[in-house]
Amino acid sequence: MSSVTELLCIFILIFLLTWYLYYLYCFNYWKRKKVPSATPLFPTGHILKPILGKENIFVTTANHYKEFKSKGYKHAGLYFFNGPVYLPIDPAIVKSILTTDFEHFVDRGTFVDEINSPLTGNLFSLKGLKWKSLRSKLSPTFSSGKLKTMYEIFMKMTQNFVSTVEQTARKDGEVNIKYISSNFTVDLIFSTAFGLEGDTLQKPDGKLSQTTKTFFTVSTWEFFKNVVLDGFQNPGNIVRGVYGKKSLESFFMELVTNTIKHRSEQKIIRRDFMALLLEVRDKEGLSFNEILAQCFLFFLAGFETSSQTISYCIHELAHNQDIQNKLREEIFNNLGKDFTKYSYEDIFKLPYLDQVFNETLRLYPVLGFFNRMCVKPYKVPSTDVVIEKGTPVLIPVLGLQRDPEYFPDPMRFDPERFREGQLHVPCTFLPFGEGPRFCIGMRYGKLQTKLGIAALVSRFRFSPSSTTARHVEFDKFCKALVMVPEEGINVKVEEL
Repeated sequence: MSSVTELLCIFILIFLLTWYLYYLYCFNYWKRKKVPSATPLFPTGHILKPILGKENIFVTTANHYKEFKSKGYKHAGLYFFNGPVYLPIDPAIVKSILTTDFEHFVDRGTFVDEINSPLTGNLFSLKGLKWKSLRSKLSPTFSSGKLKTMYEIFMKMTQNFVSTVEQTARKDGEVNIKYISSNFTVDLIFSTAFGLEGDTLQKPDGKLSQTTKTFFTVSTWEFFKNVVLDGFQNPGNIVRGVYGKKSLESFFMELVTNTIKHRSEQKIIRRDFMALLLEVRDKEGLSFNEILAQCFLFFLAGFETSSQTISYCIHELAHNQDIQNKLREEIFNNLGKDFTKYSYEDIFKLPYLDQVFNETLRLYPVLGFFNRMCVKPYKVPSTDVVIEKGTPVLIPVLGLQRDPEYFPDPMRFDPERFREGQLHVPCTFLPFGEGPRFCIGMRYGKLQTKLGIAALVSRFRFSPSSTTARHVEFDKFCKALVMVPEEGINVKVEEL
């Protein structure tokens, strides 16, 4: 062996040893803080299973929540690779982070680079004063009054949704409700946001349908590339792989440019999300990139979120015929059998539908955890622990909402948990977040989801399919931004 080779080997060994010792030092961070933590594994910390594709990252976090909760801890420390992540267990601490002491956790901690990745300049990802300013401009666009003006579009797309389920069921006897629901939400968003006919329900194998299905997932290569770049120390950077897709950026850039140009040249006035954004632009000022980013967020927030909730709800109703019958009875007794006659106000006057909706989101939250970033040192209430600036915080939504202390027999689908007068421990049910950064599109999401469920239940009876497990498994190698099922959700369909 030459002297050069020997030196190279020594250098590599020293580098690896230094790297290992550095990780050991990092892995003592929570011990130095006197915060409970489990023994991390080199080099992945507490997320080895998700990295290997053996467990969904949201499920992993929920399991850590259960582990620390069972030991009586009120909070804990995790490691995403060598990066420390704070995990509140006690709902009182969760409430402090999201509401009472919000000024310490203003930012979500998600990846933002408005110059190189203009799609990141959206309301969900923006930080500090930029977020606050944009939030105040956009809040009026999601009012009940604005949504009412779009209700005709909602109804038209819902009719297409029901018709597609009907045609598919007549041919096959059952449907993949997850697949059809996704096309329904795509069509609805394209219509309410851009005034365009997506036609993915009528053309499920078309280019648009196939394109949108790849929007919010990243390739294995992209996933690991981002892990190498960021170390995945901040869970909020999981979105980087999506934002970095140039094909996605080009798609929305072309779509928004052509839509604005067409409306300007043809003097088109339409009651939709784009029109509201252009109105804000003219009155209060919005740049093109700001409009672009909000259009992307509108699609991101309304696509998988609502389609998943609809499909999980129908799956549970198929397995709980008594609940399905009770919901149908409420709909028929109050609104009649013809869903095309249901008004905007009608959809929000059905208490049992609201209970079913909430129970679906409790059992199947869209996001298994919320990410926050500590923006200034924070002393955790009733402790001596100080969370340092720059520390990511995970709100364990899935863990809290499936905790038997707060929701007995948590895997049982029971809408009675949300009957009128039923009280819950604050911040144990967080379907749309809590505090100043709660979901601005909550009303939109509720409308399209509840209308879709009510229309389906009024026309069909659903029962279980042998091709879908009773308890839906989440995608283990999760490269999406939400809790997607590992496989489709099939149900048998019978016309009423």
